Amino acid sequence: MEKIDNPKKEIHIPKEDDEVFTISQITTNYDTLIKRLKNKGNIDAYDELFYGFKDSNKTERTDSLMAYSKIMAEKFNYEKAYFDYFEAFGEKNDIKIDFSDYSKIDISKLEKNTKKQATDWLKNMVEEKVITIEQFDLIKKQ
Repeated sequence: MEKIDNPKKEIHIPKEDDEVFTISQITTNYDTLIKRLKNKGNIDAYDELFYGFKDSNKTERTDSLMAYSKIMAEKFNYEKAYFDYFEAFGEKNDIKIDFSDYSKIDISKLEKNTKKQATDWLKNMVEEKVITIEQFDLIKKQ
């Protein structure tokens, strides 16, 4: 690797034969991460899977994120996973999810069963005190 001196910081430029890793490359194999997530609720394993799936195609990404975030939310009560699940749900169903403004979340045009799935998840978030009833009420449902 070639080294370039810079008064502010040292920069390394990879050469053609250097092995290069991207930020989202998974360092542990999927099976190990999934086992740690399912059995122990390991947050590091969840985060590594989460960011690994971000590089996948839409269907694989949303389905996988929904499956693993649901486990972390329901089995291990990991608050971030509740939000991750609903964001993946929104992406899968072409709904813009903006948790900074709940009034912009609109599930009213979803097909009946899909809307029920969204509403049930949001109610679960209220029951687990992840969001408030006021935030839930801001979401357009009809």
